[in-house]
Formats: sequence, C-alpha cells, structure tokens
Amino acid sequence: MEPNTKLRTLRESLASPTFFGEVMTRAELAEAVNEQLWRTTSRRFALDAHTVARYERGTVRWPNAAYRSAMRAVLGVNTDAELGFRPTPRGATSPSLATRPAVSRKVAKNSDTAGVDRRDFLRVGVAAIAAGATGLPDPDVYNAALGQLQALDTAQGPERPIPGVTRLLRDLTTALGTARGTDRAALLHTGARAAEFAGFLYRDLGRPNRSLFWHNRAMDWAQENQDHPMQAYVLLRKAQAAYDQRDAERMLGLARAARRFDSEVSAGLRAEVRQQEARGEAMLGLPEHGIRRKLDVARNLIADQRPAGDDRPGGTYSSTLLNLQEAVCLTGAGRPRDAVAAYRDFLDRDSSSVHDRAYFSTLMATAMALSGEPDEAARTTTAALPIAVQTGSRRTVREARTTAIALQPWSNRPAVRELDQALAKLLSQ
Repeated sequence: MEPNTKLRTLRESLASPTFFGEVMTRAELAEAVNEQLWRTTSRRFALDAHTVARYERGTVRWPNAAYRSAMRAVLGVNTDAELGFRPTPRGATSPSLATRPAVSRKVAKNSDTAGVDRRDFLRVGVAAIAAGATGLPDPDVYNAALGQLQALDTAQGPERPIPGVTRLLRDLTTALGTARGTDRAALLHTGARAAEFAGFLYRDLGRPNRSLFWHNRAMDWAQENQDHPMQAYVLLRKAQAAYDQRDAERMLGLARAARRFDSEVSAGLRAEVRQQEARGEAMLGLPEHGIRRKLDVARNLIADQRPAGDDRPGGTYSSTLLNLQEAVCLTGAGRPRDAVAAYRDFLDRDSSSVHDRAYFSTLMATAMALSGEPDEAARTTTAALPIAVQTGSRRTVREARTTAIALQPWSNRPAVRELDQALAKLLSQ
C-alpha cells in the first residue's frame, strides 16, 4: 500500500483558510469538499479529516464519484489521476470503505438537539443552521453543539470533531459581531469554552501553534467577559501544553499565574493547578517535600468538593485523575518504578476513552523503560500506536518516540526493534 503523495501535495499547495501562513489541513479540505457538494447537490455529505487521511495513506484508492468530483473542483484539477486516485479492480470503493450516506436538507422533527438532526449536527455543526433559521444567536444552541462535539472527541478521537468545531467557532465569531448585553456575555463564555476545546484538540493532534492560537483566543474572550474561572482554566491548559515540550519553567510559571484566581475558581481547578505546579517542580529537581505538600493540598481540595461536582471549569477533576498525574510527577522526580505502579493502578480502574488510555499507556511505558523493563515498555508502546493512528492523536505518537529514546540502551532486543520499525513506518507516511 503506497501513500497518495499527489493528493497530499495538492492539499498542502493551498493556504489554510483559517490560519495565516499555514497549509490547508485535512479537516479544512474535508469541510471544503462538503461545502462544494452542498452547493452543487443541496445534500449534506460527511467527509472528515480521518477519511482524507485514509485517502492520503492510500488505504482508500477510489472514493465515490461525488467526493472525487468535489475534490477536483476544490483542488483545481481536471482528472482523478491528478488526485492520485485510480479504480480498484471492481472499479469502485469496496462496501467496507464506502462513504457515509448523505444527509438530506430536510431537518428531522424528532431530533435531540434543538430541532436539528443529531447526525447532521455532529458532521457539519448545528449552530449556523439554528441561528440562520431564527435570525438570533441562541447561546443554548451553541452550548449543545459544543457538548456533542466534546462527546465525539471522547468516542472517536480529536480528528473527528475538528470540522464541527471550526464551523462552530466561525458561527460564534459571526454572532458576536452583532450580540449585545447579556447575550454577548453568554456568547463570550461559550466562545471561550469552544476555543479552549479547539486548543485541546490541536494539542492532541500535535499542532502546537494552532493549539496556542485557540488558547489565546479563549483567553481574549474570557478576559473581555471578565470570566476569571475561565482565564485560570486556560492558563492551566497552556501549562499542560508546555509539558508536551518539557518546558518546565513555562509550565510552572503558567500554573502559578492561574493561582491568582484561587478565590473564584472551583476546588477541582485549584487542585489541578497545584498538581501542575508539583509536576513542574519535580521536573526542575526541586525538593520532594515541597512537591509532596502540593499534592497533599490537591488531594484535600478534591475531598472538599461539592458532592455533585462543580459546573465551573475544572469542577469535575477527580482523585482518579490526580492519581494518574501524580504518576507523571513521580517519573519527573526520578522515581519511575513508583510511577509504573501508579499508572497500572489507574489503567486497571479507569474507563477513559480508548485514545486517552493509549496516551497514558505510552507515559507508563517511558516509566517502565526508565525502571528497567524494556520489553514490557516496548510492547505497551507498540500496542498503543494503532490506536494513536486511528484517532489522530499525534500527542500519543510523540510520547511513543520519547519511550523509544529511553529504550535505546536495549535497541538489540526483539520487542524494541519491533517498536522502532513500527515508528519508522508510521513517521514515513
């Protein structure tokens, strides 16, 4: 199976419509194709970034006629061959690779999302449809859209919701252009939450510049709205993103900045900020008694949370997640064996999404490598890679590479060689 380099080259020859100076993403190409088909057929189609990735990897060689036609129009070519497509032996996409059925323009009456069909909502975003139908921006509709997109990320990974999130943010930006008073305040709050979510998705997709762009936008909207809990939450998210770069100083500084809002935020958010501080201090080699004290404070804060949780940002932070993040601190503090035990306990008990578990498994694998368990570390990481690819989690792939580096002293072992080969194949695509 050879990658479709022609399609990827064509896509990357176009500028991103959203981010100045960057190339068109798979999600943006998928959205452009869907919009082209909507204009020409008056039907809703559901091409997404995950499927475009399959085209570019060569998994699908012959999409259906509608998608090929729209791609020719969007990418400015005349033939399917210029797209790198060629017929399969049967001359068409096999049933297992067939595209999802188009959704008609007609809106279902029995939907569960503000009168708009749920499938259509997940694929293209409901906010613009609802706002266009009523002529008024409705914060409840945008909140419902955001909730569904967050559920889609949990179920299928970060690539799936990106087109809908992009549409939702465009709709919110348009609505903010005319909203005033309490309506504007409500939209700013939802906009900050949606932009923070976009930053989180792009972090998982391994696009730090886009993640920072949307986190900055979230901060702008939260500051305009004088929403201190949201400002603290965005600072925490930026600190977490700094961990991906192992920038301990920035991570610690951002976490300390979030503490300025302690009196106004949820107990869960205060706890997570303390944990983030502890992680930064562990990475910098600061005294362990101070790190332990911050983790104890975090645990006490969680114990004092409202019984039903807190609907403010970070209010659902749990002792289970704290235990996991404490394992990250233990690795940074030079105690990888203790970290492995904590990771295993978490993974045995927790029911996180599949792609989150893959990410946490790679973190555990690095601790395994550092504690002298090279075979188990390599096998654990190799098992996580297909899930990372399927869900588009480049963050997991990046941590897998960190594990591979830690395993270099055992490069002659079969399990480690298998991991190196799997990574080399993945990174060459």
